[in-house]
Amino acid sequence: MIPYIKINQLNMKNVPGSKVSLSVQKGEIIGITGLNGSGKSTLARYLAGILRPANMGKVLINGLDPYSHLDREKISRMVGLVYQDPGTAVIFDSIGRDIAFGAENIGVPRDKVLGRMNGYMKRFGLTSRRKSTISALSGSEEQRAAISAVLMTRQDLLILDEPFSMQSETDAKKYLRMVINSARKKGQTVVIFSKMGFVMEAVDRAYQLMEGDLYEIDAYGMPKGISDENTSTHYVRTGDHFEHGKYIDVNRKISVEQFIQGNQNKGVNGISLHNIYFGYGDRLLLDNVTARYLAGSAYRIVGEPGAGKTTYLQVIAGLLKPLEGEIFMKENTRIGYVFQYSEDGFVENTVLDDVMFGPLSDGNTKRQARSMAQSVLSFVGVKQSLWSSSPLSLSMGEQRLVSIAGALALNPEFLLIDEPYLGLDIKSREHIREIITALCQEGKCVITVE
Repeated sequence: MIPYIKINQLNMKNVPGSKVSLSVQKGEIIGITGLNGSGKSTLARYLAGILRPANMGKVLINGLDPYSHLDREKISRMVGLVYQDPGTAVIFDSIGRDIAFGAENIGVPRDKVLGRMNGYMKRFGLTSRRKSTISALSGSEEQRAAISAVLMTRQDLLILDEPFSMQSETDAKKYLRMVINSARKKGQTVVIFSKMGFVMEAVDRAYQLMEGDLYEIDAYGMPKGISDENTSTHYVRTGDHFEHGKYIDVNRKISVEQFIQGNQNKGVNGISLHNIYFGYGDRLLLDNVTARYLAGSAYRIVGEPGAGKTTYLQVIAGLLKPLEGEIFMKENTRIGYVFQYSEDGFVENTVLDDVMFGPLSDGNTKRQARSMAQSVLSFVGVKQSLWSSSPLSLSMGEQRLVSIAGALALNPEFLLIDEPYLGLDIKSREHIREIITALCQEGKCVITVE
């Protein structure tokens, strides 16, 4: 049987020495995992026909070759791609308009477009956001809108790049089942790129992308056909999160847990919130919140998607001004903030320059700032080979590490991180957890959204 997808010794851009080979039959559900920077998003773009192979015959999609410009246009009409960053594909600021656009663009009749849109918005919990703008959505909602927009088109091949990274594990499993069940009924072929172990368990075949090659893995995330003594410690199932303990109520939908109590005596006074109210239009997200965040401790903000976790973190950081209430902290308190979307915080053209920006703004010489940036990049785990690259060209996981490095370069007394583990493999997650613990021991305060 002729494969629906055939990749033959593909040398991918930005992945030196890569020789990726893969065969996929029509209607198969395939999972591909891998560490940060392994090339998963790059491979997704080859499969979607966005990137052109260097040679003919390296990638074939239903007999079409993205090496050919004519075939690339045909592939684009038969492939639906959900980007790792859902904002990449946004065209209209209206959520309904944006979800409907792809289906309209390929000629689906208007009555069917409206019917499908209503159905997918209901399935993905977006009905109440029908009149919202894309910019008003949470990351989780924006991601679900992106998935809905692609499912609307009912194209033959779906390429999903970390489609559930911003969902809770419970919701991610629910949406994964919906995607797979829908694809089975319609005979669609699906390739899902994900670091979540349960995704690799749910697919027909799973692979790990490592050092430019694809290795088929079993249900435990272990490569098939490789003996135990030769198995790398990198082969570990990902997707694990902190165990949640008791929570302190913030409002009906958001709560906070103090998960590290470090050395508070070494740190500055905390941040205190008194009777804080905040919302957008007639939607109140923070309702009379009073809380205190102590130096030497770490806190995680949790809640359902769209509950206002990011908004709450930005209010604490002073990026959003409360409608009512007051926030107290020591004068000249230094706060480092990492945005949910790392690119929102990038200001320079290279990784090194971006991390240098904070120290330079703080009055350090260029030589001092470079030394500080190099030190913190190495500490966080950003490979030196990436320092001269544009931060926008990196994978989501690599961008996350760079953004954390930029915040740490400020030597903040309070470090606020929106989704600290977004896009990270398990090794990098563990390292970030160690960094958070060390900061608390130094008397600093860390607040995360998870």
